[in-house]
Amino acid sequence: MNNRRTADVGEITMSYATAGDGDPVILLHGFPETSHSYRFQLPALAEAGYRAIAPDLRGFGDTDAPEGVAEYAFPKLLGDVIGLIGALGETSAHIVGHDWGGSIAWALAANVPDRVRSLTILNSPHPIASAEARQMPEQQQKSWYMLLFQFAGVAEEWLLKDDLANLRSFVFDSAAPGTFTPEDQAVFCDALSRPGRMTAALNYYRANIPPENWLKPPPAFPPVTVPTTIIWGEGDAYMGDVLLERSMTKVTGPLTVERLPGVSHWVQQEAPDAVNEHLLAALARAAR
Repeated sequence: MNNRRTADVGEITMSYATAGDGDPVILLHGFPETSHSYRFQLPALAEAGYRAIAPDLRGFGDTDAPEGVAEYAFPKLLGDVIGLIGALGETSAHIVGHDWGGSIAWALAANVPDRVRSLTILNSPHPIASAEARQMPEQQQKSWYMLLFQFAGVAEEWLLKDDLANLRSFVFDSAAPGTFTPEDQAVFCDALSRPGRMTAALNYYRANIPPENWLKPPPAFPPVTVPTTIIWGEGDAYMGDVLLERSMTKVTGPLTVERLPGVSHWVQQEAPDAVNEHLLAALARAAR
């Protein structure tokens, strides 16, 4: 059974779902989701003897949503997770990340490896690999939405109009049929329909991938040295294999890659059994 709790993580109060006891595993969701995206992983981790923690990230779900684009820059997002680790009474945790949560997870492992016992990535490119791939026509075509999301007001209206019809197509229609039940869709859509919440979600793109960044060389990150597992759905409509291949080169520590043929971007929700199997294997490897 999942419990809902809150924690003061520094600048904001963060809401999170938790299940089980044992070594902490923090699961970071992406856009446009909430902790609900890990509904299949929480019980599996708890049953395996872990303490699973799935927060609503800054601006999402029941977590605070500060106003202003700068409030969603990478240093703020990393600070929230570091603050959560401390609020849980821990100095480090196993980190799992999908989409934007994966970007945060990559950055944590690269920049504060002492906080990360192991890293598991679900269809999320390393931030530097993402910047590199945005220079390539193959990935530019898949990343069209990142430029649309820069238009304040316009992007919000496009996503919210007609009962979030465009968002529903962007997310739910790109997964295998049945991945998102009507109840699941309502959880995500209701959360983003709250005043200011769609803007908060889009501020991740505006703060960290502004248009001028498409013209610049990527910044430098230290290599990832912690035990790393990448679980990659190969049917991702938004992320090509070049992102996976370039992300792999950013890891100098132990690396395992698990490919899931035909599975969409929403990998942990579309193929939960396979993801849970690979995630538990990754945690077991890190404990050796």
